[in-house]
Amino acid sequence: MNRKIIKNARIITMNKKEEIIPQGNLLIENGKIIAITPQPLDAADALVTDAKGMLVMPGFINTHTHLPMTLFRGYADDLPLQTWLTQHIFPAEARWITPENVRLACRLAFIEMIKSGTTCFNDMYFFEDIIAEEARRAGIRGVMGESVIDFPTPSFRTPREGFQRCEAFIQKWQGESLIHPSVCVHAPYTCSSKTLQEGRRLADKYRTLLHIHVAETRQEVENITAQTGLSPAAYLHDLGLFDGPVVAAHCVWLNPTDIQLFARHQTGISHCPKSNLKLASGIADTTSYLKAGIPVGIGTDGTASNNSLDMVEEMRFASLLAKGTHLQAEALDAKATLQMATINGARILGIDQITGSLEVGKSADLIFIHADASNMIPVYNEYAAIVYAMNSKNIYASMVQGEWLMFNRNLCRLDKEETLREIQCLGQKIQQNRPHS
Repeated sequence: MNRKIIKNARIITMNKKEEIIPQGNLLIENGKIIAITPQPLDAADALVTDAKGMLVMPGFINTHTHLPMTLFRGYADDLPLQTWLTQHIFPAEARWITPENVRLACRLAFIEMIKSGTTCFNDMYFFEDIIAEEARRAGIRGVMGESVIDFPTPSFRTPREGFQRCEAFIQKWQGESLIHPSVCVHAPYTCSSKTLQEGRRLADKYRTLLHIHVAETRQEVENITAQTGLSPAAYLHDLGLFDGPVVAAHCVWLNPTDIQLFARHQTGISHCPKSNLKLASGIADTTSYLKAGIPVGIGTDGTASNNSLDMVEEMRFASLLAKGTHLQAEALDAKATLQMATINGARILGIDQITGSLEVGKSADLIFIHADASNMIPVYNEYAAIVYAMNSKNIYASMVQGEWLMFNRNLCRLDKEETLREIQCLGQKIQQNRPHS
């Protein structure tokens, strides 16, 4: 039996009761939390970790990523979305996204995410089967699916081939403890109504999540409205896409009717504040979305548009942007922000019975935060300390399913030095072969 005890921890559960245990102990057996208590635990046959001076909480859940885009971090900065995407990123992907490069790039992504406290991510990209293999090897939890789009991609030539890859992926990985397959259709401006509806049909067939970009830019809204007479959200609703579980990324430009549609269908939103700012797409009104009852999580987007997969930064941006947008200091407070980054993220991904909070019966997906660090003390309020004071270097350790991914800031399952060397070599090759060079 694999038994672990974590003792002397300040435990932030993120459960429904919002319980914080000032000095608590966790018992983990075979990857699951068996007990959370302020009382001492029997340490017989258990590996004991003393968490004195640490906050222990659920790991962060990044609800929108394109992991292999670590290859293109800084490749085309300071450009609006459509220019960035069509003139730079799509051509670069066509040349450089290969199975071998995807394998390497997602290893780099996992290193960055684990070092900054992420224990679960939601990804759409190409060659997703390779990303799943590497995620399982790294020990990190992932919701993921092949990104289907109407034009040729590095991994398929037609939408039909894309859906074949998507279905094969679901059949292969469904039931795997760490990998949660989804169906991904890129966006209403890159997918026909037929492609979008096929995505819904396939998600319904396998009772899985549908992942899509929605209302990211004002230009998208104007173009879709001109073509269909409807906003992107209303258009997708009319096509039936909201008739099952959906995570809609960005959602910067939702109108009041759109907000009502999302709330009625409980369609989840992945808020990506830094990417939306960097691409000058706008600021999603998460305060209004939450007040309407829409479930909202936090995502980083890819590193080509954000340059970072750091959920600690993303949380702080999310909270401060809401305050600045509404000119209300109480808008999106620290507790609500941390909920978005943990249990709410799990909820919109449909895995909140597994992860997102520290509760008996759930997977031991958690992080240790060095709360005695100079940038965090004194800790008067745990939520505020995490959202406003912490940086990713305060994250001391993390585990998923009771297995250490990082301890004392050292990665346990990934070779950081080798990965960085290989990425540097590939990055130099990409730079030498850029069209303008």
